[in-house]
Amino acid sequence: MKEKILNNLPLKIISVIIAIVIWYVVTSVSDPIVTRTFPDIPVQITNESYIAEGKKTYQISEQYQSIAVSIRGNRSVVNGITEDDITVTADLTQIVTMDTDPVYVPVTAVCSGISSGNYTIHTQTATIPIEIEDVDSAKFPISVDVGDTQPAKEYEIGERTADPATITVSGPESLIQKISSVVAKVDVSGMSESGTVKGTLVVIDKNLDEMTETQMNFLTFETGSREVDVQIKLWRKQTGVKLEAGYTGTPAHGYQVTEVTTTPEEITVAGSEKALADLAANGNKITIPDDMINIDGQSQDTDITVDINDLLTDEPEMRITSSAETVTVHVSILPNGSQEFQLDVDNITVTNLGTNLSVSYDQTQIPVRIMASDVNLKSFDPSQIKASIDLSGKGAGDYEVPLQIQLPDNYELVNGDDDKTGEVTVTVHLRERTDTSATTSANAN
Repeated sequence: MKEKILNNLPLKIISVIIAIVIWYVVTSVSDPIVTRTFPDIPVQITNESYIAEGKKTYQISEQYQSIAVSIRGNRSVVNGITEDDITVTADLTQIVTMDTDPVYVPVTAVCSGISSGNYTIHTQTATIPIEIEDVDSAKFPISVDVGDTQPAKEYEIGERTADPATITVSGPESLIQKISSVVAKVDVSGMSESGTVKGTLVVIDKNLDEMTETQMNFLTFETGSREVDVQIKLWRKQTGVKLEAGYTGTPAHGYQVTEVTTTPEEITVAGSEKALADLAANGNKITIPDDMINIDGQSQDTDITVDINDLLTDEPEMRITSSAETVTVHVSILPNGSQEFQLDVDNITVTNLGTNLSVSYDQTQIPVRIMASDVNLKSFDPSQIKASIDLSGKGAGDYEVPLQIQLPDNYELVNGDDDKTGEVTVTVHLRERTDTSATTSANAN
């Protein structure tokens, strides 16, 4: 037996070596050694109490909140590794020296199934800088921000109140000094009744930017949480609220106020149930105070703009929700013995319109001011107004043209000619006709 083993021993040794080489080659080809880099492994801080006690705390800049780690091993092993398998820690008890600013803390990486020699931490010195600062604190009121969210369409947010109304924020002195305000963000989407919702606190810096999540992690709130309760009080919307206005003062001698109108004529408000009940009792009408509209000494129409928000200063539980920020009060002032009538554009005679054109107007009625005796004005019918426009030489386009007006005897236009033909203008829109059977169109655009 011994002779069989020793026979051709060199050949057998060579065979074993060749087998080992073949195994290594096959292994290297089928499952080679590879290196894989994980670029963003979060750094976990341990033993924080080593620094964060008494009146000291620390900060880590965002660029060192995570680091890259490379893992080396057989491809079959490395490819099965995820970021969750890798842990990077910075132990504050291992600070290199407290005599530098910032101080530096060693970081270590551990990966399940990989020996310590087969991973690399991608920092220049295998340490990260940490800023050690004094702890500071300050108290801030909490405002409420609903963002782009909206309650149900028939409601408006009347009041929003955070509970608590103020909060003390503590953290590194440099961060506390940057704080401008604290805001509770809430979502009121679809709310149809008042109630309490949860708000998430965010901190706004003095550049009016939200602090990053990294910065927020170094702040603490006296409530122990970044969530607060927010009371939302909803007000119901009321559409079709009429505006009316009076005036003060006396127009110039020989003139009179004939009409006072507003633009817009109606608005939408939102208010508490009591406020809306009071509004309904007043006929869903808001009156613009007379002292806002002074026409003393005026001899022509007067327009006065009123800030729409000033109309409800005495009603704290109601506000304007219409998009318009102002209301224009138009006071019509005419000579004594005159009156304004409305001419329907359908009654305008059009002459010399191109055969390939149609005409339309930018309004359905045109005001015509007429002077006569009181008796004649009382009996006057606007259908008695004869009006025409001459469109000679005009092609497709928009034009302001004079409106030729003729009135019966004993009537004249205010500021009109002796033959009772006045210079009232009207804007017309001439377009190429698409319907050859049509002649003119008197509909407003």
